[in-house]
Amino acid sequence: MLQIMIYGAISGLSLLVGAWVGTAFSLKDKTIAEFMAFGAGVLVCALTFGLMEEAFGHGGFDAVILGFLGGGVVFIAGDYFVHRLGGKRHRKRPLVEGPEEAGGDVIVLGALLDGIPESLALGIALFNGQGKGTLMLIAIALSNFPEGISSIAGLRREGFSRKSIYLLWGLVAFAIFGASVLSFVFLTDIDPNWMGVIEAFAAGAILAMLADSMMPEAFAEGGFTVGLFTVLGFLVAFVVSRCGGG
Repeated sequence: MLQIMIYGAISGLSLLVGAWVGTAFSLKDKTIAEFMAFGAGVLVCALTFGLMEEAFGHGGFDAVILGFLGGGVVFIAGDYFVHRLGGKRHRKRPLVEGPEEAGGDVIVLGALLDGIPESLALGIALFNGQGKGTLMLIAIALSNFPEGISSIAGLRREGFSRKSIYLLWGLVAFAIFGASVLSFVFLTDIDPNWMGVIEAFAAGAILAMLADSMMPEAFAEGGFTVGLFTVLGFLVAFVVSRCGGG
């Protein structure tokens, strides 16, 4: 339990650290995009060699198909809902341009849409052991960090003070922490087949997020070099998973 609490806190705090860096420093969009691309590579490795393998081992093809498609569809539907409320499809730059800007509540909703399946995956990874928890934590932190950074410009345009920005992301971080802990706690007596469905659901939602926001935005901001950072992220995650005994 202590480990999941520490890991959940780190995954949430990565958003706050990103927000602090965004308010304290002026990083180039290309640099943020490179962080994002590296994190995307790590997440691809984590969901491939972690979540999907575990899901198949627990539930077989039926659990994998049901959960994976369900996770993707739910994320896409939620993303469309955020978009209809005024948020951009790419929540790493969470405000639309022009007079119709998304409010802070939409920004929070977009961040939670990204964070909940990741938190679920973190709890599952730690529950199952086998060295996957560290891999998932690295993946989530590298995903959250650029999101915290790149949200600052839009929030400042909307009139948020530095204190309000930290409070906003603090609430999101707490929700991510809570989701991580709860996903760990309530997996104690779950049927293995349903465990497979949940694992595949988290993987499908994360992959949909990567395709819908992280990868397109990283390329738009960073150009062709982000491909190399994505490859490096995948490779580093693969090495970490094998060295960790996964």
